[in-house]
Amino acid sequence: MLNFVTRQRRVERLWLIALVFATVMVLVLSLCAGDVWFSPLSWWNDEARLFIWQIRLPRTLAVLLVGAALAVTGTIMQSLFENPLAEPGLLGVSNGAGVALVIALLLGQGTLPGWTLGLCAILGALTITLILLRFSPSSISPPVVYYFAGVALRNYL
Repeated sequence: MLNFVTRQRRVERLWLIALVFATVMVLVLSLCAGDVWFSPLSWWNDEARLFIWQIRLPRTLAVLLVGAALAVTGTIMQSLFENPLAEPGLLGVSNGAGVALVIALLLGQGTLPGWTLGLCAILGALTITLILLRFSPSSISPPVVYYFAGVALRNYL
């Protein structure tokens, strides 16, 4: 039994190392690729410095962080509802974020800074979450109640 556990941990460790390596390789590829290709050796040239360090790297890091946040959110939803197919859009949370974002764009007429739009989306998602929690029968409701409330809110929005 101990041999099986040791072997399983070794396999999991190898998978983790392979995935981290693949992530680093994709990160390097995303910094190189674009309208103009910059090899990793030319990243510190005057011509490439602006594109790599000021434009491509912040975008790439933002994409990595958003992807990680979506993965964590999906995992939380799956464990909360004990359903491997659950996702953040199930309860209408992502629709609430989208509606708040559209309202902010319309009211701000395109003059709001980017961080304000992100904040409005977060507030919209939190508002939908609080509405769901407010209309649940009790604090210890079965997941099915949240499913139905989320589907109703998603269809309403």
